[in-house]
Amino acid sequence: MGERGRGIPKICRCGEAVVMNTSKTVKNPGRLFHSCSFGRDGDWYHSFKWTDVSMYEELEDLIDKVDNLEGASITLQKGVNTCEAEIETLTMETRVCEAVVEKEIRECKMQLRSLKNMVVFALVMLFFFKFMY
Repeated sequence: MGERGRGIPKICRCGEAVVMNTSKTVKNPGRLFHSCSFGRDGDWYHSFKWTDVSMYEELEDLIDKVDNLEGASITLQKGVNTCEAEIETLTMETRVCEAVVEKEIRECKMQLRSLKNMVVFALVMLFFFKFMY
């Protein structure tokens, strides 16, 4: 049986598997029940439970589980939406950073060219004055 003896019993207290049978009594003809094969009428030690009662308990427990799953699903969806919004924000920030970095790289290249031109000019002047004097 499941939690607190609810639902369809699987194992008897004695350790044997519980099986489903059909009642042949006058009071409950054709009614399904779960019982241990060692149990006898009025035996409290071995498992006995009507299948309709077991199924009702199973359905009640499943409804609770579905309700919990629905709540968890809503919470999870809110978390996913938050993550997606954060990803979108980070993507936009990344694009802005890439544009800033590209601009700074272009400026550095321009400064490097200017510096290179100044060094070449200084070397040319140095050679010019060295050979002139």
